[in-house]
Amino acid sequence: MDMKRRIAVLACGWSTYFLKDFMLGMKKAVEGKDIDIYLFNTYNYDEYSGFPNYTGFSIYNIIKYEDFDGIVVLSDLINNVRILERERLRILKANKPVISINKKMEGICCLKVDNYSGMYEVLDHMIKMHSVTDLAYVAGKEGSVDITERYKAYLAVLKDNNITFDSQKVYSLQSCDYHCAYNFFKDYIKSGKKLPQAFVCANDLLAMAILKVALENKIKVPEQLKIIGFDDILETQCTKPSITTVKNNAELIGAEAVSRLLCGVNGSQVLKVKSTPVFRQSCGCGYSTTNEQNLFTLNILDDANKKEEFDRHMEIIGEIFTEAADVFTLLTNIENFFVKSHPFEGSDFCIFMKSDWTSVLINSAENLPQNLSYGAQVQAICSVQNNQKYLREMIPTSELIPSKMKSEGSNLYLFLPVFHHSYVHGYFVTKNDLSMIDNRYGYMWSRNIGNGIEHFRKRNMFKQMSQQYLRLSTKDALSGCLNRQGLEKLAKPFFAQNKKNGLTTVLFFVDINKMKHINDQFGHLHGDLAVKTVAAAVLETVPKNWLSIRYGGDEFLVVGNSKNYNGEDYCSLIKKRLESKTAVMHLPYKLSASVGTYSVPAQSDLTLEQAVENVDNIMYEQKQAFHKEDDKNKEDAHE
Repeated sequence: MDMKRRIAVLACGWSTYFLKDFMLGMKKAVEGKDIDIYLFNTYNYDEYSGFPNYTGFSIYNIIKYEDFDGIVVLSDLINNVRILERERLRILKANKPVISINKKMEGICCLKVDNYSGMYEVLDHMIKMHSVTDLAYVAGKEGSVDITERYKAYLAVLKDNNITFDSQKVYSLQSCDYHCAYNFFKDYIKSGKKLPQAFVCANDLLAMAILKVALENKIKVPEQLKIIGFDDILETQCTKPSITTVKNNAELIGAEAVSRLLCGVNGSQVLKVKSTPVFRQSCGCGYSTTNEQNLFTLNILDDANKKEEFDRHMEIIGEIFTEAADVFTLLTNIENFFVKSHPFEGSDFCIFMKSDWTSVLINSAENLPQNLSYGAQVQAICSVQNNQKYLREMIPTSELIPSKMKSEGSNLYLFLPVFHHSYVHGYFVTKNDLSMIDNRYGYMWSRNIGNGIEHFRKRNMFKQMSQQYLRLSTKDALSGCLNRQGLEKLAKPFFAQNKKNGLTTVLFFVDINKMKHINDQFGHLHGDLAVKTVAAAVLETVPKNWLSIRYGGDEFLVVGNSKNYNGEDYCSLIKKRLESKTAVMHLPYKLSASVGTYSVPAQSDLTLEQAVENVDNIMYEQKQAFHKEDDKNKEDAHE
């Protein structure tokens, strides 16, 4: 059994900058300590219908907390009360050291960014050093703790500096993202409203959007408008002017979380790591960022190329699911592609699916039912270690990773769920690679795989429906053979494929003897019985993969090929089969059939219609012989 210490981290990766820095801090803190970190990351999102999708949080279901030596919950990123409460109860039951990041959970130690102190300091600096008294505040409607604390600092610094609070200068956007802020300030400028001296933004994305609109409208920053952000993301160092902001010190928090877990924690504690003001040009300070700007400018092309490469990577994955004809081809193509190309997956990774996954792929239900369980076992459909392919092994879900993925030293494993709507298919795990956290690649990757699975399943479903419709539309209800549509839709393609494959096409034509006499003398019910009986004799005699067609009212055409034909005398065999069936039926008439056969070599220029005409003529000769024999028997009987 693996005796290394292990720390589980629960996250929701939308805050890419914070999560990346936090995990880097944790990774540095465990170096040399023989501790592995297991990061279980996901993304919630809204469906096209507007319904929120939280299925990805099912990735936490595979965690057995008893197997870990410590747990970190990035609760403010998860921001889902029901899920947090469920995991809180499971964690406390396991009785393991646990820390909640940035949000207090009952009975769990809390370690948080002191959002208040850094924001207060930077605003106090604006008022005292730059004589700013007219400050507008911009934030999204999110109710997260960090945003709330930053707003409290805004209110407090106004009060402490005897500046009157004006609710008209507090702007609540739909969300704290760049596009919302860009549209807000663009409309603000169009309205002709007076500019405040400064915009205080709840995060850097809002600040950069406002800076962009200001520059587009030739508003001088900081002379005419000062801008403050929060988080100190890389881009704030490289804009011109650079943006005054607050560093959240996420990397320090990650390191502190490891230290606290190893030393022991108290469930009632609330610990804080101070945020740090970063004074730059957008508030009027003379911070020079020439080197950073040059570096960032050079990195822009690299980042754009990486995103373009990722988009192409996703396109190919989508094509694999779209073009695969069957499950075997799909699995083979997935494995071949990822073994050859895995720039974002890392050099050591596995894609695990539930043990019943292949049966799910051919499930013909319109929509799969909700299923958030990963089952007792998972199957690796693709396993790459040190850039080499490994066998598709099956492991107990509780083991999380294959034994060959484990190694000495401290490692970081990133887990992402694979699902579509409310059905979980499996998960992805990669070792010592955080590429999937960058630019929300993990979200796009996992959604693309989930959508690809569903597209394949739906396509397979429609294919089955089409085949079923074809069977129904080409089947003769009375005889059970194919009808004349079957000749067009199935027999002609079969005939063409035989020629393409170099196979001889074998034809048999069957005609019921004295059918008119049976109908006239004994009625159509007996006529129908005669058709059913002869059809059954044909179907029971010829190979199952040959096509048996009710060509006319009392005529049947059989189309086969030389692949499974060894010269059997099906003319005689069909007649013998019919005799054995009628021998126990006690019919008031003798039921028999005439049978002719004809072969069409692959190199022949004959069409199927011409071949059918030839075999019909041969059968007709048989029928004529039958009538002559029957007439002779009647004459002998009369004499």
